[in-house]
Amino acid sequence: MKDSSGLTLAELAESTAISKSSWERYLNGKQFPPRHAVEALCRAAPNPGPGILDRWARADAAWSGREQSVVRTTGTSVSSAVDAPDATVPRRPGPRRRFRPAHKVMLAVSQRITRRPVVTVVGVLLASATMIVPAALFHASRTSAPVPTALPPVCRLQSCAGRDPRATACEDPKTLASHTAADGTRLDLRLSPGCRAGWIRARPTHANFRIEISSPGERPWSATATAPTAAEDLVTTPMIAAPEPDRLQACYYPTAGRPGRECFGGP
Repeated sequence: MKDSSGLTLAELAESTAISKSSWERYLNGKQFPPRHAVEALCRAAPNPGPGILDRWARADAAWSGREQSVVRTTGTSVSSAVDAPDATVPRRPGPRRRFRPAHKVMLAVSQRITRRPVVTVVGVLLASATMIVPAALFHASRTSAPVPTALPPVCRLQSCAGRDPRATACEDPKTLASHTAADGTRLDLRLSPGCRAGWIRARPTHANFRIEISSPGERPWSATATAPTAAEDLVTTPMIAAPEPDRLQACYYPTAGRPGRECFGGP
């Protein structure tokens, strides 16, 4: 399905909101894909074909081993039914068993319990207490521990300005607008609703270009790709406060030798 769609790993990751490294593991068989990944691929591929989710369900059962457990359980019940002796056939009395040393010890303990039941009961209670009390204390320490709460965003508005979005633990961002420059460079205007900050993400086709993000009343931030980069590498600007996301503006400057710029904004 992925090959027929013509999508690269980067494009597949962007259209399904699943990371490129995860898709690499799913497609190479290193990790079994979850159901939501298959559903996302069905939406991204032009012709997913019928019965994909049914085949995923059968594969999930085989991968997790549930089919083998069913076969083992069924085989055990059948073999036990076949090997069960016929109740109508009389059995011959076997030879008289001799007591082994372990049996002799058990008989001696039983006789001692019969002779001194009170002492035996006290001993059993003391032995039980030595096991129950530590377990109860451990359980109380586990239940009394404070429940961790969700951490707040690392930054918000002006406190995010100038920070690297790839190293900031903001919630999953969304794309406000996208633009393809005349030279083929792909640009995305991104926003983190939790941090209320935005930035530009670019997929470069060449080096020596510059991207700049601005917002009314805020200091603009820019980034320059000065070294050759691979097509799958991303160039991002620092973050900028976005109290009004609709007024964010992204500008692209091709190279120093090619004057002019291409700008676009949010919805």
